[in-house]
Amino acid sequence: MSGWRIIVLPPHTRVVHSTVRYGVLSDIHGNLTALQAAIDALRRERVDAWLCAGDLVGYGPQPNECIEVIAELDGLCVAGNHELILLGQLSDQRCGRLARETILWTRDVLRADCLAYLSGLPRVVATPSLVMTHGSLDDPEEYVLREPQAEQQLHRLGLGYPQARLLILGHTHSVWMYSEMQKTVRPSRRAIPLVPSDRLLLNPGSVGQSRQRERVPRARFMVLDLDRWQAQFHSTSYDVEACRAALRREGLPLDCIHRPPGRLAAVRRRGRSLLRQALRPRPTYLR
Repeated sequence: MSGWRIIVLPPHTRVVHSTVRYGVLSDIHGNLTALQAAIDALRRERVDAWLCAGDLVGYGPQPNECIEVIAELDGLCVAGNHELILLGQLSDQRCGRLARETILWTRDVLRADCLAYLSGLPRVVATPSLVMTHGSLDDPEEYVLREPQAEQQLHRLGLGYPQARLLILGHTHSVWMYSEMQKTVRPSRRAIPLVPSDRLLLNPGSVGQSRQRERVPRARFMVLDLDRWQAQFHSTSYDVEACRAALRREGLPLDCIHRPPGRLAAVRRRGRSLLRQALRPRPTYLR
């Protein structure tokens, strides 16, 4: 990180000044083969710095190895809800059964040096151009999936970080681009020009746990070029059988790396999300 000026702001924010071509990762979830495939693809895109929107661990069979790889990239990374639960900073009450069980397993196998790395992760990283956090600016467990939520988050971005134009989120495992000017922008394999006067929410999707209806799971990630001011979404195949073999060795369920949505489960998740939002006190900036 030579040449970058880093300012640490308590309690959970890190501010970094830089203009670069970023490789953006999120929701790796202990899936080393998917992570390696994503990094190889991003290196072919000649990225020169890295962003990770959290959830390095949980679900997958290789949490130590994934933490090592992310640490060696020497990029910027925030804590996801799985890290915060593992560290005892969040309750697991909002997790499903599989998430709870694999977090407990991860806690048992995690090395001390990897635990120390996770303990040092901030909840928010900010630069003059962008802000990155895991779920939302208000809640690391919030699934920002609907346009009114995106509008609220970009409003919050403007109040808290008036110079920043981009908000990078993870957590949903779904690729999404939302613009204050254009609303939802359909993702494309081609580079998408960004409007410097616009505010945008960007979610690269999940590297390590596909939640799409696809026969073979793929790793998803993004290139964010702040010199050309454009974003490009990517996906790639990876050695799924190698990851499944690792899951078997550790006695973990095979659906840890691919959980395509069922209609009933999706309805239930949305209902829980709407209930939490209804019960949550309204932020002061909206009063």
